[in-house]
Amino acid sequence: MSQKNKSSHHYNKNSYHNRNHNYNQTNYNRKDNDEVKVAREIRDDYPVKEKGYSHKNKKHPIVNFFLFLTLISSLTYFGITLWNGQNTSNFFSSLISSLLLVVFSILFIAICVTNPNRKKGTIFLGSFFLLLFNLFGGLTTLGIVNIPSLGQVEDFTGKSLTDVVKWAEKNKVTLNQDYEYSDMVSEYSIISQDIESGTKTKDINELTVSVSEGPNPDKEIIVPDMDGWNSERVINYVLDNYLNNVDVSFEKSDKAEDTVIEQNKSGSMKRSDELKLTFSLGEELDNSDVKMADLINKSEFEAIFYLKQHRIKYEIEKEFSNKIERGNVAVQSVKAGDTVKVDSDDNKVTITISKGKSIKVPDLKKMSMVEITEWVVENKLKLEFTNKYDDSVKENNVISANYDKGDKIEQGSTVKVVISKGNLVMENFKSFDEFKKWADKYDISYEEKHEFSDDVPQGEVISYSYKKGDTIKNGDSIVVTISDGKECKVPDVIGMSKSKAIDALEEAGLNYNFVTQSSSKSKNTVIKQSISAGSKVSSGTTITITLSSGKQTEYREDNSSSSSNSSGNSGSSNSGGGGGNSTPTPDPEPEPPSCDKSQGDTLNIQAGSNGEETKRIIEQLNPNHKFSWNFVTSCPNGDTTPGSVCISLDGHWKNFCDTITVTIVK
Repeated sequence: MSQKNKSSHHYNKNSYHNRNHNYNQTNYNRKDNDEVKVAREIRDDYPVKEKGYSHKNKKHPIVNFFLFLTLISSLTYFGITLWNGQNTSNFFSSLISSLLLVVFSILFIAICVTNPNRKKGTIFLGSFFLLLFNLFGGLTTLGIVNIPSLGQVEDFTGKSLTDVVKWAEKNKVTLNQDYEYSDMVSEYSIISQDIESGTKTKDINELTVSVSEGPNPDKEIIVPDMDGWNSERVINYVLDNYLNNVDVSFEKSDKAEDTVIEQNKSGSMKRSDELKLTFSLGEELDNSDVKMADLINKSEFEAIFYLKQHRIKYEIEKEFSNKIERGNVAVQSVKAGDTVKVDSDDNKVTITISKGKSIKVPDLKKMSMVEITEWVVENKLKLEFTNKYDDSVKENNVISANYDKGDKIEQGSTVKVVISKGNLVMENFKSFDEFKKWADKYDISYEEKHEFSDDVPQGEVISYSYKKGDTIKNGDSIVVTISDGKECKVPDVIGMSKSKAIDALEEAGLNYNFVTQSSSKSKNTVIKQSISAGSKVSSGTTITITLSSGKQTEYREDNSSSSSNSSGNSGSSNSGGGGGNSTPTPDPEPEPPSCDKSQGDTLNIQAGSNGEETKRIIEQLNPNHKFSWNFVTSCPNGDTTPGSVCISLDGHWKNFCDTITVTIVK
């Protein structure tokens, strides 16, 4: 081999050795770097103590504290839901939600505590937000924080009337209030509502709520037999069951002192029914002076019971009191601790019962609905809102009230306030009845006009004098034009035969019925029509046609024999020349024939716009019947519509003999 080739071979061998050495060195360095990286991670998570290799988790006291608070808040929220949530309609769903939240919180805390690679920042944020959520949920359940329902009706059951008024004013919903008694719902709180919670506010205009005015004084309850009951037990029963007409008396008896010995009734009775109870004074009466008890703030029943129990003569007075609740003792003439003689008319004790505070009425016209409601609730009054359109008073402001500024009223009085709905804007109505309800509700004046129309069916509205969206000023009247249907001209059918009359009436678009009457005209010839020819009426109007039944057969008594006898007697008398001075007896007048009650017809009763018009229409439609008229302002069923017939007679068959009484709203 040449020197040159050897050299080349040696070069290649060295080159290969160098490359292999570099590759191994690179792998070693890479391995070394990976081990260093792992060691650093271990060092970060498990710090090495000096001269030792003991590894411990890092302690984060703030994070652990928040985890602890999160657990406590979850348990507290669950407890609040369990305790207070029973007053809400969605109690079970709230309870399940809060229970799931507790389970989630426990799992979250367990994972955070046991995870060796936990990150304190993430744990802190998670526990912080859970803590806030639990706090907010608890405050909401307690009613301290209210969540507004966006565009939906809330569940107001159990809430204060003030809350409802605020909501109604904010959502521009008309609020109607009905007051009901309730033993379960506190005064001025909501018992029920006519719109379900969750309903969209855009779908409603009004909301009616039932407001509690406390226990019903006339509610029927079962009163037990109290024979042998002591005085304390009786007093507690009377107060707990709101009995308000209990009369107690005391008399000497061999029964135990201060126990019931006689009772006038038991069982089912109203709270307001009189209940008389007689108590025993014992076998021997103690006539020593009595040390007066403190009766201030006691109920009237408790005070009277005490005075009778100790045989103290008394008088009752009533006055306003700003400090003492209504119905409780505000003042006693003998101070507590002073002695008073028993059964002494000269030493009577006067107790003054509070009428509640004297309430001075503010200027209600300058107050908002919410302010008025808060004032009413605070002073234990009753409130009645009504709404009225008024272009002179801004919307939601007070138009009028039944009490003026400075008036003094008692607790329990009803405050009636009229609230402005602002400008009256014409709405769109599907029917005349819908318009009438709207107009009557808001005391809007209107008048009716009637016109024939080929396009609008009879009874429907052709037009209003105001278009939708027009503003109607105070005192303006809306003119409503109502269709009388297609116009028909009544043909002249008198003298026609029945068949020809039918053809003429049907061609004119009229309905008809027939009655008969004796006449010199040939049978089935028209002799009368209830609506005169040429009259303009609505299509479909019923006209009564009277047909001839032919000549009536007259009743004649056969007097031929008596006439011949009379003439014969007369002739013989004259020819005999004697006794011709006797005056002949005139024939008695024949009795009129009795009315034939088999003759009659079906009544056609139609109403006009007032009483006189209804009378005129009925007479025209029923020419052969006899009527008497009774005009009233209201039918027994409450109908006050002018022209209405109170008792329906339409379609009834009546004979032509009897007089028919018709009662009409004038």
